[in-house]
Amino acid sequence: MKKTDKRKLGDLLVQADMLTVKQLKKALAEQERTGEKLGEILVKKGWVTEQNIVEVLEFQLGIPHVDLSKYAIDPKAASMISESLAKRYMLIPIQIENDRLVVAMSDPLNVYAIDDVKLATKMEVMPVIASLADVKQAIDRMYGVSKTVSIAEEFRRQMQEKPQKKNGLDEEMDEADVLNSPAVKLVNSFIEQAIRRNASDIHIEPFENYVRVRLRIDGQLHEILKTDISALNAIVTRIKILGKMNIAEKRIPQDGRIGVTLDNNQLDLRVNTLPTIYGEKVVIRLLYRTGMQLRKEELGFCESDLKKFESLLMKPHGIILLTGPTGSGKSTTLATALRELNKPNVNIITVEDPVENMIEGINQVNVNAKAGLTFASALRAILRQDPDIVMIGEMRDTETASIAVRASITGHLVLSTLHTNDAPSSITRLIDMGIEPYLVATAVEGIIAQRLVRRICKNCKTAVHPTSDEAEILKIPKNSLIYKGKGCQACNNTGYKGRLAVHEVLVLDSSMREMIVKGANSDEIREFAINHGMITLWDNTKRNVLEGNTTVEELLRVAYGQE
Repeated sequence: MKKTDKRKLGDLLVQADMLTVKQLKKALAEQERTGEKLGEILVKKGWVTEQNIVEVLEFQLGIPHVDLSKYAIDPKAASMISESLAKRYMLIPIQIENDRLVVAMSDPLNVYAIDDVKLATKMEVMPVIASLADVKQAIDRMYGVSKTVSIAEEFRRQMQEKPQKKNGLDEEMDEADVLNSPAVKLVNSFIEQAIRRNASDIHIEPFENYVRVRLRIDGQLHEILKTDISALNAIVTRIKILGKMNIAEKRIPQDGRIGVTLDNNQLDLRVNTLPTIYGEKVVIRLLYRTGMQLRKEELGFCESDLKKFESLLMKPHGIILLTGPTGSGKSTTLATALRELNKPNVNIITVEDPVENMIEGINQVNVNAKAGLTFASALRAILRQDPDIVMIGEMRDTETASIAVRASITGHLVLSTLHTNDAPSSITRLIDMGIEPYLVATAVEGIIAQRLVRRICKNCKTAVHPTSDEAEILKIPKNSLIYKGKGCQACNNTGYKGRLAVHEVLVLDSSMREMIVKGANSDEIREFAINHGMITLWDNTKRNVLEGNTTVEELLRVAYGQE
């Protein structure tokens, strides 16, 4: 019967001239061999799209289509079936309507799936169609948090059954205990949720009576769990085991790394522990090994800044600096620049801590402080490797900065990052690090300050009139229109989804070099640069507000004080 239902979908696609009989026969033969769903095989082979399948079922059979990315799923409906059942058939209940359960399905012709949902819920089922990708995302979104909470509850019950010392903080747990406990499932659940929700960091924070777990998504922290403080030791120990850290040492900060693969995504997790008064706080940073594959046109530069960026990349030697706080997208911009520069006749070597973006054709070195491979020692070795272009992950100290300056003066193009608030202050930062002003003026070609602002969610984007304060900040009339997100299912009711970069590009000319040699401060350099065409972080962010990409709140959060 299942085969017949599957053939119905194929027959409908053939009737709609979206598929040939020959293609259908090949797909059915592969389905017989692999057990995969027919629709998945057809989409994988590129013979039809998910949209083709949706159209056929919607228009020819009258099965309604639902866009789950915009649909507010009823948690009560979703909780009526188990996550395993939802994943087995790729479906999710989304609403209870007139005593019937509305179920979004990637394959609404699968009568076995419908029968199993009827048995599990004791309700009549009304199938609607949704794309496979949307169903997968909805399952991860709806069951992820509840799964974590249930694991935490299981863990709490187990810990209560064992004798505990005060607050559970001093309890010594050996490796075997932890590996056989729900702590493994709990930590896996944190990491899985973080990856599927595109989080950049996981924060595990101990307080007097509880442990809080938060994810940083689009630059903002969101709480996903609070559990009893007695769980802390097992959670931290499990993470330390994964990160090859010392589980017995709890008095000093430690660093570790974990390699993870989920849904074909390969990630490096950077782990840091910090002793606090209630126990060890853990922060896990998620780094995708492939990185974001962006073209330079997609980095968010305005037209004039993009031209400046391109001209900087064409320089044969000198230093190009990217500045901004941690998590401002500097590594992504650097990786994009390296891909632009990566040619068969160019030798590019990087030294990073850690290597965040694997780039084919580029020699990448990972810092290993324990083995004595620091930025400075690696850089000295790199300069003996006949490089044309060198990328230094970060100028952390005077020694690294001095070697980078010497490298740029002797004919190498050097790209690096620095932690400063804006582009002009990077000049004074290098001088403060002990680099002579005349060397800074000679070596530095350009500085790009970067920040990330949250993008207004496209699903709930709404035009509004600015308040008096907003109109004053933007210097626009009160009857103008700006945009905000109302909040919806797609953006977890935040009004924002995704982020975009804003920049401040400073290109040094002869007059500015002369100012640096004479000892000009960052304010004087800034004023001169603005008078000669530099667009500030404030103005670039304001442009994005007026174009409807972001909000006044983000302008004030990211660029306040940069006017």
